[in-house]
Amino acid sequence: MNTIENVKLINLKTFIEPDGNLVPIELNKDIPFEVKRIFYVFGVHDQNDRGKHSHYKTKQVLICVNGEVKVLCDDGYRKDTWILNKPNHALYIPELIWDEQVYINSESVLLVLANTNYDFSDYIEDYEEFKKLKVGL
Repeated sequence: MNTIENVKLINLKTFIEPDGNLVPIELNKDIPFEVKRIFYVFGVHDQNDRGKHSHYKTKQVLICVNGEVKVLCDDGYRKDTWILNKPNHALYIPELIWDEQVYINSESVLLVLANTNYDFSDYIEDYEEFKKLKVGL
């Protein structure tokens, strides 16, 4: 079962050029799974936190393409936090890891790549249910 050690920061290849910077993402090379869904979250304000769930099957890669997002990950035993504020940094979150995102400002844009299509039944939205599943409490 996945632990906090399975959550990984990925440094994406970056080309810095006089006329702008380029971060190419090769789906079959840079992302550790086959991508089936891409979405982004922006304009988060008033309620600056999102996520607060886990997935049974979905793996995700999070990239903050603008602004800053703090990501808390929890494996049921341990927690760790990552700050995403560079568009060439990506955070891999495997299935069965609880995650929460705090948007530092309303200009933040979080791009998410996932290995599954949307399926509501894949979500674990109750933290106590997640803990029971992970640690048997």
